Amino acid sequence: MKQLIDAIKATLAKEGFEGEKLVNQLKELRQHFIENLNQPGYVRMIRLAYENIQENGDYTFEYTEDDGKANLDYLLDLLSDYSNKYNKEELVEYRKMMEGEEWTSPDQEWEGEEDDEEEVA
Repeated sequence: MKQLIDAIKATLAKEGFEGEKLVNQLKELRQHFIENLNQPGYVRMIRLAYENIQENGDYTFEYTEDDGKANLDYLLDLLSDYSNKYNKEELVEYRKMMEGEEWTSPDQEWEGEEDDEEEVA
């Protein structure tokens, strides 16, 4: 799986969202998750990602304040170590954002924590 994610990241860096190569690689990653892992939430996220690219010619999910390439790259980083406790938590939040559920971006969460500390002091 790591090799496949590395190949997707290389395609993203070199070609961006042009052509079908990136979408086909994401479909292959999704199939890997279906066949080898019991992680339906991650399978759905990968499908939502490539459908978003197909519909928009770009990756328009904004989990962080970065551009589409950086956001997709970040999702791939999280998926590459999906069993990590902290990645699991963040993947749940990322999925909520992708599905349009209420969520707090990591930047908003951080800002809120700082505000709480200031009020206490």
